[in-house]
Amino acid sequence: MRIKLWGVRGSLPTPVSGDSIAAKIRKALSLARPGDISSEESIDSFIRSLPFSVQSTFGGNTTSIQVVTGSGDLIIIDCGSGIRMLGHELMKGDFGEGRGTATVLLSHTHWDHIQGIPFFLPFYVKGNRFNFYSAFPDLKKRLDYQQAYTHFPVSFDFLPAKKEFFTIEAEEELYVNDTKVVNKLMPHPGAAYGYRIEDGGKVLAYTSDCEFNINEIDHIENYRNFFSDADVVVFDTQYTFEESIDKLEFGHSSASMAIDIAGMFNVKRLILFHHEPNYNDEKLESVLFNAKTYLSMNAGRVGDMRVDIAYEGMEIIL
Repeated sequence: MRIKLWGVRGSLPTPVSGDSIAAKIRKALSLARPGDISSEESIDSFIRSLPFSVQSTFGGNTTSIQVVTGSGDLIIIDCGSGIRMLGHELMKGDFGEGRGTATVLLSHTHWDHIQGIPFFLPFYVKGNRFNFYSAFPDLKKRLDYQQAYTHFPVSFDFLPAKKEFFTIEAEEELYVNDTKVVNKLMPHPGAAYGYRIEDGGKVLAYTSDCEFNINEIDHIENYRNFFSDADVVVFDTQYTFEESIDKLEFGHSSASMAIDIAGMFNVKRLILFHHEPNYNDEKLESVLFNAKTYLSMNAGRVGDMRVDIAYEGMEIIL
């Protein structure tokens, strides 16, 4: 199973500003020595040595993930603005010739998870086929409404690709050839679903937009089958722990809560995801640092779990 993150931000897209770029350049120059810019090779080496927040960006597109199974099937999870660039990549292959097929899973239909659909080029190519599976029985109606003429000049039905909708029950098992997908209702205003994908003996669990607060921990055993022994969990950690207390019922979790939960269920790798739009790259780097500090302080009960933070273009091979 191959996983690629195309959008990792929550709530709304957040492009890098000119001031942010200038700050990165200023920081890089302050760290440079004469030898670091003496040749093309030394410049490249110097750039690689810089903190991630200086040399790159975690990204500003909203959530979209590509999963390619061991059998070669494509599963797309969420269709935020990140799906636009995924579409450009897919157009280089079968989807550009009208021969592509994909399964689409939406956690829910808040705008940051569907806003990329009108800009996903494979939907505009006749012959491509997209199977939408959802526990929301009115999913098609919701997507139609996003592209009503008052909102967008092209209707969802006008997109030439074949788009079929299948309603599945909560926690119902879905099979994409040999790959098993199970959904799980998550605590979030208006409802949202996480997805557990089992393929070739490996497990990805994806839960974007979920609020695991102190009250929800009392019922955490209800989520054992979803998280248990996952190789990778992509987890909504939009807030710091202090923010999550101040923003009860906003629908999002913190890195410390995600680590606690992942540790309970023997998760091997945790990816912090759905980043707060007000956080710049430096702040996100501090979120990861604090999460790793919390992890080390609780090593006795979380085992050998690894914690990383999501960035656009991140690839994971299981």
